Amino acid sequence: TLTQFCKFIEYIISPDSWIMSFRVIKKHYHMKAVSIISIVYGTLGIIWSTIILVVIRIQKAIISNIPFPDEAMEIIDIPSMFDALHSIMSFLMPFVLLIGAIYIVSGILGITEKSQAYIFGMVAAVFNIFWYIAYVVFLRTELVPLFDFNEFFPAKLFNVLFFLGIFINAVFYCAYPVFLIIFLSQRRQKE
Repeated sequence: TLTQFCKFIEYIISPDSWIMSFRVIKKHYHMKAVSIISIVYGTLGIIWSTIILVVIRIQKAIISNIPFPDEAMEIIDIPSMFDALHSIMSFLMPFVLLIGAIYIVSGILGITEKSQAYIFGMVAAVFNIFWYIAYVVFLRTELVPLFDFNEFFPAKLFNVLFFLGIFINAVFYCAYPVFLIIFLSQRRQKE
């Protein structure tokens, strides 16, 4: 009819309708992109944790049968180091599997535009950050004390390098979770 045609022409000509349409399309594609990144991030987490769990078990089986020279044992208690590393990773890596699965569910829900994507994304991101904090605490309390570099390497320099490594890793491990928390929070406020 003529009135519908006039409304259509008015919609096309009106700049407000174009801006609104662009915002809806832009919002839609941003959520899809973040959802795909969540799926990839979760999948990489699952692959990484599975590989670490397998390698840790193989490494423990091989290393436990190797005699180490006394000179090396003066600097690092190698069997204790591998035991500590094995216990840390055996405890923490199953959580990476769980967090990766939550990221994947969040991404799938986000692609299908389900409201539960917000909850799953926030849970995965917060768990991811807590996991990294636990990882750092376990490394610092369980693994680092096994090294005795005082004779060959200054302890203060080792601590500086350790914390520099922790900071660089934090950027890698926590950048996406922090971005996801900010993105989902802003998206939630706009809705």
